[in-house]
Amino acid sequence: MMKEKERSALLSCGLFFGIGAAQAEALLKCLGGETVHCEKNVVLWSAGQQVSRCAVVLSGMVRAEAVRTDGIRTLVACHGAGGLVGDILMASPENVSPVYVIAAEPSEILLIPFSAVMGGCSQCCPAHKKLRENLVQEIARKYWAQRRRLGYLAIGSLRGRIAAFLLDRSSGGTFSLGMSREDMADYLCVNRSALSRELSRMKRCGLIDCYRDTFRILKREEMGEL
Repeated sequence: MMKEKERSALLSCGLFFGIGAAQAEALLKCLGGETVHCEKNVVLWSAGQQVSRCAVVLSGMVRAEAVRTDGIRTLVACHGAGGLVGDILMASPENVSPVYVIAAEPSEILLIPFSAVMGGCSQCCPAHKKLRENLVQEIARKYWAQRRRLGYLAIGSLRGRIAAFLLDRSSGGTFSLGMSREDMADYLCVNRSALSRELSRMKRCGLIDCYRDTFRILKREEMGEL
């Protein structure tokens, strides 16, 4: 049986947006989803593997990692509780993963087959229709997120790249990135030491305040100009 914390994570997932708790419970029975426990470093699926199910993170965290030609793995995305992984892959014609998806810590994962999402149910319930609409919206949201990332990478200066990244995640107060400095460096395709030095410089000149993965933008207009 799903714990209350896991149920809250499920309802916060974009795939279940606008679907009530009772509807979600009934929908899960209809979908025939499978909940699995993954210890840290367990691989959910590998690069080159066909993917026919998406994964909802009920607790813990998973990482999507790409492998460079020199064998070094780089972070593509990180998903905590309520995150959705594999939605684009399972809906694509080839269904072949370009990344490794790995449990970053002990995690509970709900696996939902693409065929069950798209097939509907015998009762033709409104919740199932909403689920399919949410899937399309999630795919669109991730498409635009990748476009934003390409925008960061197109910025020539390291400071400008950092500024754009932080501004997109700031809601006006103190905020947490939910990723380590190493992961941030991977995401922005920069050297970790160079990133740390530049963040220290930005902190000294009063643009930001930061501690580990927690940030606060102090001069929003100047950051925007960067």
